[in-house]
Order: sequence, then C-alpha cells, then structure tokens
Amino acid sequence: MSANPTHTFTMPIEPESPIVTPAVPEKTYTEQWVYNLVVHAPTLTTGNVRIELLPYDPTTQEIGPGTLNQPVYTDKLWEAVAAVPEVAVAFQAVINCVGPLRSWIDAQNALPPAE
Repeated sequence: MSANPTHTFTMPIEPESPIVTPAVPEKTYTEQWVYNLVVHAPTLTTGNVRIELLPYDPTTQEIGPGTLNQPVYTDKLWEAVAAVPEVAVAFQAVINCVGPLRSWIDAQNALPPAE
C-alpha cells in the first residue's frame, strides 16, 4: 500500500475517557531572575552579551517557566561597557572574580587531609 501524498491527515482520536487538565491560576511575578548570562568577547573591539531573565516571586522563591524568558542582548559589548557604567562595573566584577572562583573550585575539589 503506498501513501497518497495529496491526502491531508487528521488525528481525531477519541480518548477512552475525557482528559481534563487542572486550571492554572494566574500568577504575578514582581521580579526577574538571571537565568543565563553569556559574555562573548573574541577581540578587544567585538563582542556580545546575552542575559536571559525569568520571572521570579521573592515571596515564594518561585522561578517562573522558561517559556517566559526575556532576553536582553546586544552585539555591541564594548560600546555598552563604555557607555553604561553599570555594565562596566559588572564586567570588571566578572574579571575580578575569576581568580577567587578558581581558588574556591580548587578547594572544593581538593582531597581531604589524611588523618
């Protein structure tokens, strides 16, 4: 039996019993959570930054669904560093934390002292 390429298929399959999904109450999030932060700086003159934000409820500490992701993106990293003081401070903070973070990771991975 060969398939008919001009036939449009529909799939109305009747379930054995009705499928009922629970109602989802409306939710208001008053803050946003930094879900992902990527800085790509391949040269001294080119780069981008992407910050992905998810809804956050500080009262319940609930992070909202990924479907509500709100990206903040620019492909002008160095212009943003020069023009927005907070971006410059944040970028410097990332640079400053690399050494201490490496030390912390090394300490976490160190074998416990022999007794």
